Amino acid sequence: MRTSRSRSLGLATALATLALGGAAVPAAHAADSTLKIEAPGAVAVDPDSTAPGHGSDSTQLRLGLTLSDHPTPATGRITVDLAPLQGIASVTVPGNACTVVGQVLTCDAMPMYEGKQSLDLYLYAPTGARPVGSTAVLHTTAVFAGATATADTRVTLGGSNVVVEEVPTNRDLKPGDTWTPVLKVTNRGQLPASQLYLTFTGGMELTFLPQFSNCRYATDGDVVICTVHAGVDPGETVQLSPIGFKVDADAYYPYEDVRVSSAEPDLSGWLDHYRFTPGPASAPKLAVLGKPEGGAPNGVVDFERLNSTSLNAVVPNTADFVASGSWAPEAGKQQGKLTAGMVNNGPASIDWRSGSHPARVRVALPAQAEVLQKPDDCYPTSTDPAVNSFDCGTTPYIRNGYRASFDFTVRADPAAKLSATVSLPSLGEDNQESGKPWDPDQANDVVTVALGGEASTGTPSPQPSRSATAGPGGSTPSVPATPAPGTTPAAPSPSASGGPGTGGGTGGGSTAGGNLASTGGGQGAGTTVGLGLGAIALGGGVLVAARRRKAGARG
Repeated sequence: MRTSRSRSLGLATALATLALGGAAVPAAHAADSTLKIEAPGAVAVDPDSTAPGHGSDSTQLRLGLTLSDHPTPATGRITVDLAPLQGIASVTVPGNACTVVGQVLTCDAMPMYEGKQSLDLYLYAPTGARPVGSTAVLHTTAVFAGATATADTRVTLGGSNVVVEEVPTNRDLKPGDTWTPVLKVTNRGQLPASQLYLTFTGGMELTFLPQFSNCRYATDGDVVICTVHAGVDPGETVQLSPIGFKVDADAYYPYEDVRVSSAEPDLSGWLDHYRFTPGPASAPKLAVLGKPEGGAPNGVVDFERLNSTSLNAVVPNTADFVASGSWAPEAGKQQGKLTAGMVNNGPASIDWRSGSHPARVRVALPAQAEVLQKPDDCYPTSTDPAVNSFDCGTTPYIRNGYRASFDFTVRADPAAKLSATVSLPSLGEDNQESGKPWDPDQANDVVTVALGGEASTGTPSPQPSRSATAGPGGSTPSVPATPAPGTTPAAPSPSASGGPGTGGGTGGGSTAGGNLASTGGGQGAGTTVGLGLGAIALGGGVLVAARRRKAGARG
């Protein structure tokens, strides 16, 4: 599966936070204010690009202005000399009151608040373009509150576009196997790439096996960055030397993300919290087969379009999800604590890359049982006035050993002989009931808890069992879709993890099962749920748009 990027992020390496390599020069300023322009040092323009619009491959060039020591609003002017770009790039500034007179773009009377302003220029192929590889310098001048600053950006017609070719999903692996996929890189751009940077990001249950001397290994997560000094010409496809991945014992949908670029990854971005150590000097190098090592970087900017892929496998494995429940009445009162939860007895870990939950904890009570207080992560779901029903969020990654529990304060007359039911509904990646195909024993997925005058624990409600012979959990499900970067948490959120064991939930909710942030939820103080409360439709449940990395999910 391929992970595509939006065009505005497609130049992330070149533009990054707009300060990467930017030739920003502060000039004379008024009083104590200093004006700076943050701009990329170099950008590339696609010879086939068109003006900004739907499906356009125009290049975004952002100018970020900062006026220090000037908290009050300011007004200024930005001018851009377009003359050097003739035959290399056309420029437009959508949505701004900018004008072009002769060969000068002027954005006048621009407001600046709290000392910040930015301007986006969009560059695309001009009519009567010069030869691919032609380069010019875009010169920008800004004047705000009497302070002046300039910035230069090198603009090249054409660039490289190194892409990792898609690898078919492997359905022939089992836990303990070693997978050695064939990794190929193609340059779909117009100019040669002089080197390759490969970033391997541990996703699910695949362990990067080899040690290469030209790779750096994260000491606090499964991230590997390799530098391969070998050029790739336009239209050329090269193959990397073999890389092995071990299939872990808890694999079900194992995957590994692979990203390639001709420029070094920005370690101040999403990789900022990782710390890297070089591979052993005596180890072999990751290389391009049949090509000698090349020379120094050639300065070509990479478009970074569709430059990442995901190695996916489907492994025949099972996980035993078990529901639990208990009732602890308070002495002398017609109320008590109802605890509902689940555990994954493994061996497989189940992950939904969409961010939805492979299973939720559902608590259903008769209307005569009044819920006085509920955990924060539990939401009413029933539209039936005869039932009080709540769905409690777990996590998109339910690893082997994961536990979750949720405490409800319930008023129930012991003489009424009421009972509650705890079950584990599951929506698949398609937002439909999945049936938990990984779980061959579903007899323990539903328990009934008596709400009497004595403490009690849940007793299983028989459910059909499933065979586990065809594929993972008895079937061969489709591989989950790969979310786009930037939705990963944004991407990845390893720093949000808690410690091993019981999660950090407060009050009546907790989760456990490794370095996972608690999702159990605590007692909602003052939350009273009575009869006739309007239902809240959950649909697919509470979606967590966060991408789990091994660094945030493993001990």
